[in-house]
Amino acid sequence: LTFPREAPIWGMMRHKLRSATLFDEDLWKTMLASTFSGMVARIPMHPVDTIKARLQVQTKGKYMSMPKVAWDTVRKGGISALYAGFPTAFFGSAPASCLYWTSYEVSKKTLFQLEVMAKYPSLCHFCSGFLAEAFSCVLWVPIDVVKERLQVQVDLKTSYRGNIDAVKTIYRTEGWGGIYKGYNATVMSFGPFSALWLMFGEQFKSLYKSTYHIKSDKDVPFLAFMCTGASAGALAAFLTNPLDKAKLRLQVQRAQSAAGTSVPTFNYRGLFHGLVSIYTSEGFVGLLRGAGARVIFQAPSTAISMGCFEWIRARLL
Repeated sequence: LTFPREAPIWGMMRHKLRSATLFDEDLWKTMLASTFSGMVARIPMHPVDTIKARLQVQTKGKYMSMPKVAWDTVRKGGISALYAGFPTAFFGSAPASCLYWTSYEVSKKTLFQLEVMAKYPSLCHFCSGFLAEAFSCVLWVPIDVVKERLQVQVDLKTSYRGNIDAVKTIYRTEGWGGIYKGYNATVMSFGPFSALWLMFGEQFKSLYKSTYHIKSDKDVPFLAFMCTGASAGALAAFLTNPLDKAKLRLQVQRAQSAAGTSVPTFNYRGLFHGLVSIYTSEGFVGLLRGAGARVIFQAPSTAISMGCFEWIRARLL
């Protein structure tokens, strides 16, 4: 990456990243806490993620509820179908979560040196969350592409034989462009989610600490960390559902085009065009379809992720 000289903030971040060497004890503790939290959060919530993906990819309201999607998924592929793409998501979440939380902490410390960020901490947390997503999407996007194509291949009539076959097929037929399909769309959809989630999470944590007169994160109970993570994640998930839906459809339309077995269900030229198309053809309800599943997935997932990360890190530092 190159950092333009006219943007001093990038120079500050580069200095921070360079100073965070492998011998930086705080860095190791952040990496350990984030790696564990990312993998643990994936285990119980992957089936809900699969249901959410299938709800979002439909265009004519075939599925009207989460139970119906779950039943159809199990009926056609068994319980294991709910865990389609799980190995990729589980093992990939370790390095991706590590990069995500480390980038957030480095960005936060760097941005707080700016007067405007120190004056408005919520703005600092918002921007740091967006930057963390932008950096970690280098790993999250390939994971997302493989996972989601496996989750919705029944609906899209693709025929991957598993996680490894999906990776090989996508690379063989589409190259690196396929592996990183929708990178910009992912950043523009998950960037706002991460920004809102971490901003709300920091605010809720500060509110809890001030309410109960707690000074150190070490004195915050694990349940409190989970509650702040869940409430922040649920709110952010609902607000950004339209972005996530358009992003998912952009990723899977490439799979249909590459397979050449059918006319692509979607013909979006980008994230904004996707949002407009969904609203035009499906109305406002279409933009929110799958929001319930997304909230139900993100609330427990962000509770576990933030809870484990904050609680472990507070005791290691």
